[in-house]
Amino acid sequence: MSVDTALDRLAERVGIYSEYRDLSGTLHVAPVETKRALLDAMGFEPNDAVAELRRIDGEEQRRRLPRTLVVRSDEPARIEVPGMEVEWRFAPDPRTSLGQLSGRTSGGAIDLPVLPVGLHLVMIGLEHTLVVAAPPTAPDLASRGLSAPRWGITTALYGLTSDRNFGLGTYDDLAEAAEELARHGADFLGVNPVHALGAASDNISPYSPTHRGFLNTDHIAPMGGWNDPAARALRGPAHVDYDASRALTLAALREEFGQVMADQAQASAFAAYRQAGGHALEDFAVFEVLSQVRGSDWRSWPDDLQRPTSPRVRAFAVEHARDVSFHAFLQWRADIQLGDAQRRALDAGMALGLYVDLAIGVRPDGAEVWAEPNAFARGVSLGTPPDQFNTQGQVWGLAPMSPIGLARELYRPFVDTVRTVFRHAGLARIDHVLGFMRCFWVPESETYRGAPGAYVRYPWEVLLAITKVEATHAGCLVIGEDLGVLPEGLRERLSEARLYGCSVAQFERDHEGQLRHPRDFRPATMASFGTHDTATLRGFWQGWEINRQQDFGQFDEDAKNRSHSDRYRDRWRLSHMLAGGNSHEEPPGDLDEHLISALHEMLGEAGSELIAVQLDDACGRVEQANFPGTVKEYPNWRLKAPIPVADLRDLTALDGLNRIVRGRHQ
Repeated sequence: MSVDTALDRLAERVGIYSEYRDLSGTLHVAPVETKRALLDAMGFEPNDAVAELRRIDGEEQRRRLPRTLVVRSDEPARIEVPGMEVEWRFAPDPRTSLGQLSGRTSGGAIDLPVLPVGLHLVMIGLEHTLVVAAPPTAPDLASRGLSAPRWGITTALYGLTSDRNFGLGTYDDLAEAAEELARHGADFLGVNPVHALGAASDNISPYSPTHRGFLNTDHIAPMGGWNDPAARALRGPAHVDYDASRALTLAALREEFGQVMADQAQASAFAAYRQAGGHALEDFAVFEVLSQVRGSDWRSWPDDLQRPTSPRVRAFAVEHARDVSFHAFLQWRADIQLGDAQRRALDAGMALGLYVDLAIGVRPDGAEVWAEPNAFARGVSLGTPPDQFNTQGQVWGLAPMSPIGLARELYRPFVDTVRTVFRHAGLARIDHVLGFMRCFWVPESETYRGAPGAYVRYPWEVLLAITKVEATHAGCLVIGEDLGVLPEGLRERLSEARLYGCSVAQFERDHEGQLRHPRDFRPATMASFGTHDTATLRGFWQGWEINRQQDFGQFDEDAKNRSHSDRYRDRWRLSHMLAGGNSHEEPPGDLDEHLISALHEMLGEAGSELIAVQLDDACGRVEQANFPGTVKEYPNWRLKAPIPVADLRDLTALDGLNRIVRGRHQ
C-alpha cells in the first residue's frame, strides 16, 4: 500500500471527508496537507498511516463489545458478543427504577429487557458499552399537552437593565423579565448561552466559553450594593462595561461567601452541592484559581499543571483551598439563581419558561479542554465554509470535540454539557446542530497553518439519541439551529426526532428568491425575523448592515449596491404581504411602530409551532447584537436592552401578535 493510499484510507476511516460543496455549489477537494492536519488533531501519526490503520484494526478485533449501542427505549435490547460465553454486568441509569443485572452470554449475545429511557452501561471485564435507550422522539408541544403555536421573546441576558444590578444583567433580572413578559402572554424568554467564560479571561462572547458544563458567574445577583455610586454609574451607559461590573460583583460575592461559610445551615447546603458536583466541579474550581495565578491559557503553564490529575495540581488545590471553595460557591449561587428564574417564569404563567442556548464549542485555552483532554481535537478550529452569514467563510477559534475521543470517553463530556444546559430550561437551542453530523475543521497549528479546512463526520445517531434521552428527563423541548450549508436529509431527520428547526424570515425564500410568507414556514420550526447574528427588523428594512459590511471591508461598492437593490425588492415583498397582496405603493424607507406591530402580527400567522420575537425588534432598535466577521470594529455583545426590565410591563408592541396566536388556540 502506497503512503498516499494509506493516508487517504486512514482519513476516510476516521471520518474526514475528502470533498464538500459550499453554499454556491462549488466543489472543494481536501488536499493532503489538510488530511494530515486533521489526522494529527485527532491524535494519529499522519506520517505512519499504515501502522495507524493496523492499530485501529487490532483494537477493533480485540474488543468484544461495541463502544456504544443505540436502542429504542420501548423495545428489548440485544448485544452481539463474538467468541466464548462470558460473564456480563449491567448498570442502569441511576435516574431510572431499573436494578442492576448480570448473567452469561447465550448464543453469542446479551439479551436485555425493555430498557427505560436513559444511559446504561454493560460491562464485560474492563470493557464497557454505553447503551443509549432513547425514545422515538424528543419532547414537543403536543407531548407537553400544549397547543400550537407558542410565542416568546429573545434578548441578551448581559444587556438586561434594572436598578438592582451592576450594569450587567443578572439571573434575578432574568426572572423579573420573565414575570413581566408572561403578563403579555409570552410562553418563553430566550437568552444567549450562560456557559462559564473564565475567571481570568477577558473574553465576553457567550459563544466562546471556557466550559459549557458550568455557568457564567457574571450574572449572579449579589444581595445588595446596588445603590452605591459606582453601581449607579455602570447602569447609565449604553454599553456594558464588563471589567468594572465583574469587579463590583466579585467584591460583593466574596463578602457573601464569608457570611455563608459562617452560617451552619448555608454552609451545609453548599457542602452538599459541592459533594454532588464531584471531581468535575472541583477540577473546574481549581482551574479558575490556577488561571488567575498562572494566566488564562493553560497551554502556557508548566507541564505538570496541564492536567487535572497531576500531583502538583492536587497540591495547588490544597494550598489554595479557600479560593477553590469560593469558585465552587459561585457555581452554587449561579445554579440556584438560574433555577429560581425558571421557577418564577413558570409560576408567572409561561408554558415553557426559559429558552437557553448551547454553544457549538469552547475555547482551546479554557477549562473544558484542560479537564477533558481526550475529548477534544488539538491544533484545529471549528468554522464554516462560505455561507449566508459570511461569504469568506469563518474560523471561530473554538476547539472541536473529537468524535473518536468522545466514543472512548463513552460520551460523558457531551452528556454532562447537555444535561447542564437542559436542567433549568423548558426550551433549548443547539447552536449549529449540523455538528451532530459533521463539523468543519480549519487547521491552526504552525505546522499546517494555511491549509484549507474540511468536514469531519460525527456520530449522528448517538448524539441525537443522547439529546432525546436528556431532553426527556429534563422535560425540555429542543431546537436545532439548522442554518448554513446543511448535509442532505438533516432537516427531515431532525423533524422525525421532533427537534425543532429554525425558520428565519430573512432567509426563507422561494425558488425565485422571494421572501416566503410566514404561513409557508415548516411546522416543526421556530419562526423569527432574525437572530443575534443578523440584522434587526428595522436594520434589515433599511439595509443598515449592508452599509456596515462595506465599512468593515466585507463588501466593495458593487456588492453593496447589489445588496441594496435586493433589499429594496425585499421591502416591496414584505409591504405586498402586509397589504394582502394588493399594495402598489412605494414601501417606506424605515419602519414606524405601526408597521413593526403589523409585521409581528404577520409572524403570528406563521406555520411554525414556535414563534420568537427579538426584544430589539419589538422596541424598534436598528443595531444588532453581534456583527459576524468583526472583533473590535463593532461593540459585539455589549449593547444593553432598549428597555429596562421594570418597563416591560408597559410593552404593548406585541399585543397584536399575542392576540393572533391566542386566537389560533381556539
